[in-house]
Amino acid sequence: MKKRVALYTTIGFLAVMLVIGTTLGGYALSVYFGVTGMKIRADMKYQTVEGFGASSAWTYQALGLIENEEIKEEAIEKLYGDSGLALNIFRYNIGGGGAELNVYSDPLRGAESFFDADKFKGDYSVFANKDNYDFTRDKGARELFEKALSKGNIDEVVFFVNSPHYLMTRNGLTHGSKTKENNLKEECYVAFSDYLLVIVDWMYDNIICKYNKDIKIYISPVNEPQWDWGGYGISQEGCHYDPEVLAKFYDVFYTKLQEYNQRYGMSFEMDIFESGNYKLTESGTKMHAYMKALSKYDYFDEIDTLSAHSYGADTNVRVRNLMYSFLQRDYPGKNINVSEYCVLREGVDKSMDMGMYSAKVIMRDLSTLNAVKWNYWLSVSVYDYEDGIVYWNRKDDSLSVTKRYYAMGQFSKFIEPGSERIGIEYGDSLGWNGIESVAFIKPDGRLALIIINDSPRNHKISLHGGYGNVTEIVTDEQRDWAVRDFAFDGYIDVPANCVATYIFTGENPFAGDNQGLLHK
Repeated sequence: MKKRVALYTTIGFLAVMLVIGTTLGGYALSVYFGVTGMKIRADMKYQTVEGFGASSAWTYQALGLIENEEIKEEAIEKLYGDSGLALNIFRYNIGGGGAELNVYSDPLRGAESFFDADKFKGDYSVFANKDNYDFTRDKGARELFEKALSKGNIDEVVFFVNSPHYLMTRNGLTHGSKTKENNLKEECYVAFSDYLLVIVDWMYDNIICKYNKDIKIYISPVNEPQWDWGGYGISQEGCHYDPEVLAKFYDVFYTKLQEYNQRYGMSFEMDIFESGNYKLTESGTKMHAYMKALSKYDYFDEIDTLSAHSYGADTNVRVRNLMYSFLQRDYPGKNINVSEYCVLREGVDKSMDMGMYSAKVIMRDLSTLNAVKWNYWLSVSVYDYEDGIVYWNRKDDSLSVTKRYYAMGQFSKFIEPGSERIGIEYGDSLGWNGIESVAFIKPDGRLALIIINDSPRNHKISLHGGYGNVTEIVTDEQRDWAVRDFAFDGYIDVPANCVATYIFTGENPFAGDNQGLLHK
């Protein structure tokens, strides 16, 4: 009897599994080969995007000094020009003097400081006097900074620091002697604050104001505070801060910044805290500990955006969901700025696979993490590594880009500052068709829809209720930002293995039909 019951149970289980498998298999086939319904939900509003950018670190100090003006102009146009990525955020690296110390095997990783160390006689108050600075230094980076500003797209500049000036550190270097060493002397908190304000004040008055005095200015005094930045093998400027130490220093700097703003009628802002990683699942990142320490101070309430780096997060949606939920629960009202990212891999992958991978990182940071800004790490790289947007070959003074560059442009060129992310609903609830998307209402009212088709076949998307014409911009294996205009008939045919951006003419073309409808 027991054997018969067991047999019937097994048969029943197999029958149920067959039905489920057939149903799911049929569903998978239908969404893979059929039409996917997509509903634009302009009534669901999320973050307002402030823009896209990259940093000047490491390479600019060398590239800006070469005699080949065409190469310098080409590099900046590729990044900040209208024919290139049209980046609107410039991250300027204020050096700590590592270049003068010559302690790094790679001289590009130790930046030159504007402060004239010969003026220091043991009194830290000298850092508050601009006469003790030599602003002819860092010439290469300054020249490229001006070229970038001249393009007219930059509306935000972030002055960021990897290490305090070496005269302010415990070991006299721009990195720690031991791992996790708080290298900034506590008695130098004020001097370090003065140091940053003197430099940014000069840069604003003498460079930025020549192009646009209304550019938003941020000062980020600390970069990746939780990492070791000490011990054997350190190859670049960096400084560790324990949570309570960091929070206390920020309090000193914020006070000095407010005094500066009141004295000169400025509105410079403090940028915090450039976390080395927002992965809450890794104890080494200590995100909870740093946030808890920072939140004890009044300045924390005045800051609405927290900067974090997404190294290691890759395309993991769960990591982003955890971080977003953490902020919503414990620190509501705080936005995330992805201030640095690069693919942590050796070599330079020029394939479309890397382009698709990078597009997914950006899309998921925007759609799941609700990032308001997104920045790649190096705007120009000389390394055989996935750390640059543009690559400079120093041997023959040539430039090159990869599919990752064009994938980033599918976002940065068409999602202008002030674009508001809106909701999207899918007919493919399990995501088996390889389609991902994100939608924005641009400042002029037009809809921008970015779609990733990670499948080897073209895919038809149904978007009933819209009207007008559509401009399609596509990057795939054969094409880079290929443009096609067509009359919208309710459907979009998305090419295989591509990142595509669709710009709809007319203000909010789906608003008249209950914010869009799935499909006919």
